[in-house]
Amino acid sequence: MVQLIKSIKAHSDKAWSVSAHKTLPLLATASTDKTSKIYKLSALQNFPQVSELEDTHKRSIRSVAFKPPLPGAESNFLDLPALAAGSFDSTISVWGIDEPETEIDDEEVLANATEILSSPNNEWNLMAIIEGHENEIKAVDWNHTGSLLASCSRDKTVWIWETDPETLEEFECISVLNDHQHDIKHVTWHPHQNLLASSSYDDTIRLYKQDIDDDDWSCVGVLNGHEGTVWCSQFEDNKSVHAASSNKIRLVSASDDLTVRIWSSVSDEVERDSNAEYIPSSIKHTSEMVWEQESVLPAAHKYPVYSVSWSSKTGKIASVGSDGKIVIYKEIKGDNDERKWVIDSQKESAHGVHEINSVIWASLDDDSEVLITAGDDGHVNIWKE
Repeated sequence: MVQLIKSIKAHSDKAWSVSAHKTLPLLATASTDKTSKIYKLSALQNFPQVSELEDTHKRSIRSVAFKPPLPGAESNFLDLPALAAGSFDSTISVWGIDEPETEIDDEEVLANATEILSSPNNEWNLMAIIEGHENEIKAVDWNHTGSLLASCSRDKTVWIWETDPETLEEFECISVLNDHQHDIKHVTWHPHQNLLASSSYDDTIRLYKQDIDDDDWSCVGVLNGHEGTVWCSQFEDNKSVHAASSNKIRLVSASDDLTVRIWSSVSDEVERDSNAEYIPSSIKHTSEMVWEQESVLPAAHKYPVYSVSWSSKTGKIASVGSDGKIVIYKEIKGDNDERKWVIDSQKESAHGVHEINSVIWASLDDDSEVLITAGDDGHVNIWKE
């Protein structure tokens, strides 16, 4: 059973989204009150506020995402954190900190990088405003190297922006994907490869990859099965010790139809059958991925499910939604070594009478895992199992 360890009254209006930095104990929030806040994930320090990002967006901030650390960053290089925020005003803001000014030498700075980079002494500055979408932005997410940023919108498009992950000086749109028929609610990248999933009001999830021949981005799969809006999806970390298989890609999704589903595809792609049905026009010379619905998780939610998160530490899945309930699922081995999902625990009224909009697994500064939820009450709640 999850236990509440901290409830932060982060916002004066709905809290829509939360994001945790992959290697630093930092948490970012997004709200209807047009602000984003950053907190330090430290129980010992009582989760202090590090920064408030304001006076930039004219409407609600709907989504926040920390840029991942630079791949293979050398130990003598200080990798500064950065955050993207997508807003209903149709723009994305990108924030970061300057190189911290300290009186200690470089070696000591690197040795204490986690503490220094998560300090409230750092000033978070606006680095870029990205424009292009015609309507409300619903989600933003970085790829695993931090060189690509994906955004999705009510305008039915997914945009992919390319940048230099070290400087974040310019963002160039390299693709606009318009295969969905309705409002797109969410985008998420695979943790280790450039595979993107988008979830939509048209009841489908679409998968995109870069075309081998001409670098264009194309739809390589459509997941049909949900009977209502798909609000969110997330890939399994297939390098996790809890992953079903390192060469299988799995995705969990949450929907208006009250279900949480798992989809899977083997990594080896097969060439698209020229007579295949339901393949969008944007598929050209790329190979289609073959996906199947692997599982519908045990029924638990009474109202739409808005958010799901898949833990790379434990392999557990958490879901939240309109019924204010947190549900945690775990995968077990049944008869004949068959794997099946069961409900591990549930928490009713996790934000009182309010809906829960977002859930993530994250690590505190002591490396212990927590679950973090954001609700219509403006609170961000931190839970431990």
